[in-house]
Amino acid sequence: MLKDKRLDDYLKLPEPDDSIDFFETVKRLSEKYWTTTNINKRIYGFQIQRNTKWRDGLTDNQIDDFEKSLKIEFPTGLRNFYKTMNGLDKPGTNVYGNDGTEHTFSPLYYSYPDDIEVIKEKIEWILESNNLTNDKIDTEGIPKIFPVTGHRFIILDDNNQILSMYGDDIIFWAENISKLVATDIFDNIYNAHDFESNPTNAKTVKFWLE
Repeated sequence: MLKDKRLDDYLKLPEPDDSIDFFETVKRLSEKYWTTTNINKRIYGFQIQRNTKWRDGLTDNQIDDFEKSLKIEFPTGLRNFYKTMNGLDKPGTNVYGNDGTEHTFSPLYYSYPDDIEVIKEKIEWILESNNLTNDKIDTEGIPKIFPVTGHRFIILDDNNQILSMYGDDIIFWAENISKLVATDIFDNIYNAHDFESNPTNAKTVKFWLE
């Protein structure tokens, strides 16, 4: 990996511990990183535009309102994430591999309150695809879910793992939100081994990952 870039092109991130300090570091380094990145026209899928910045984080009261609007409770890591940044100031761009399809735009990291309906729609899609209702989730003690970016969802239980959830296609993705965000954004992490997520470490999640 280090052979593909100069050593000084790499960045060392702190321990992915879901702390505000970690997210503040990611915020600072990612905004710098995006000043030199370009859309890759050969890739299908949404990409972050050059010179994108994070929106300011939310206050505790705003996060409380965010939770109430979704009838969920944020774990500490997700709360710290939104205290630090509240989505991006530019939508993601999909160039469809430059195959001539008209480019589309969509939020990649969701903002409150702007994207609340998008968040609700993504959650509802997963529930419908898996024949679940909110009543069934409540009565059977199935963990609720929240989309962090794209179809990567944090599971709102004691472990707060990240699962890739695309309809009823569900697989383990990362141990925590810090690892998800860092590996989603950067391709030049020096201490990459600290951010690897091993599927053998995945914890069982009622219904979602049994």
